[in-house]
Amino acid sequence: MSLVEEKKDWKVLKAEAMAHLHRLYFDETDDRPWAVAWSGGKDSTTVLGLIVEFLESLPPERRHREVYAVMSDTKMENPNLEAYMHNQVSLLNDYAEKKELPIQADLVFRKEEHDFFYLVMGRGYFLPQRIGRGRWCTQRLKLFPQNERLKEIQPSHMLVGTRLDESQTRRESMEKWSADDEFNARMGEHAQISTITTFMPIANWSVEDVWAYLTLNGLGWSSSVEVRTLYKDATGECGFSNPKGVEKNTVEACGARFGCWTCPVVMKDQSTEKMSETYEWMQPLAEWRKLQLMVFGDYIPKRPEGMTKKERGTQLRKWEAIMADVKLITKSGHKRNGNIMKDKHTGEHRLDQGTITVEARKYLFDKLMETEQLVNRMRELENLPPLELVREETKELIKEQWEHDEKEAPWLVSNESGRSIKELDEILDM
Repeated sequence: MSLVEEKKDWKVLKAEAMAHLHRLYFDETDDRPWAVAWSGGKDSTTVLGLIVEFLESLPPERRHREVYAVMSDTKMENPNLEAYMHNQVSLLNDYAEKKELPIQADLVFRKEEHDFFYLVMGRGYFLPQRIGRGRWCTQRLKLFPQNERLKEIQPSHMLVGTRLDESQTRRESMEKWSADDEFNARMGEHAQISTITTFMPIANWSVEDVWAYLTLNGLGWSSSVEVRTLYKDATGECGFSNPKGVEKNTVEACGARFGCWTCPVVMKDQSTEKMSETYEWMQPLAEWRKLQLMVFGDYIPKRPEGMTKKERGTQLRKWEAIMADVKLITKSGHKRNGNIMKDKHTGEHRLDQGTITVEARKYLFDKLMETEQLVNRMRELENLPPLELVREETKELIKEQWEHDEKEAPWLVSNESGRSIKELDEILDM
């Protein structure tokens, strides 16, 4: 049976989801707790809203199954989103205690050695732009800590907010792993823990249905204004409609990527860039993210509106040449283990490949510290508390790694071209 269903009113979809939750909650074949993958975004918040509403509908004596909402704080979140996430966890736990609901929200964190800044500026990892295993950030920053908590909980079901409308890739993945059981639930094995089954209660909801639920139905523990404001600030649009139909082509509603402000996966970070129009102190963050891509030689400029195909081709060739020059300065030409990078066709030493040099890592780190100072000066003018972009523990790890590489891996210290790292300022016009 296909996951695709005829279009229904959001209230009908809500009633169906509540019925599925009821039958699954009282399934006597497995009395283990549930877990909810809660990111703080609109979809997972909708799922959590349904669950809280369902639990409240039960008399206290029937609330026998515990529910854990697990939220991963990568320590790289957009600052506004991170503050929102922490506040939501506190509000939900207070509400659950007040209403005597068997639900608990947990914040989990990545290990220090999995910190994004440590791996990039300490060890010189490549930016996680590749698909599959190359996108190492999601595993280390988000899934590993989440799965550690799940192993402790050992839930029977993981409830997630994935929807068919999000993207074609997501649709194909959902259809591959889903199956209809007697509850008409969308089931699939959790990727890391085989004893957990995934349940997707809003699989057939559209973005309009989600916004309608959040706006008209509301949430028990919190106003939905906060999450709607986050999306509005990140995109300039929000509400019941799917802005410009973008959800057919992106993995997040409204065309916004909610998550790490440094994310190199998308060339145009709409959430941070758009928010910087409202929150001026975020502009330096967007600039550093761009610099990060440049230092690694991965920067591709966004296409200005009205640019012709020919002009775009000229623009791209220009930046390809600039990035090729940058790589000769920032790449070591070696892997971390000392093996040289070779051209796969000629076998010649590739000086523009390999682990990023210690010099380039220090350059990027210094620019980040300058960014932090600028951001906090701007926040001070708005009577906002200072931000700590890199924790002291992480700074120590980064510096220890530099010292190690300088002593034990001299091939990683500088480039093989004899170029000075100071050239970057002129090349990148910083």
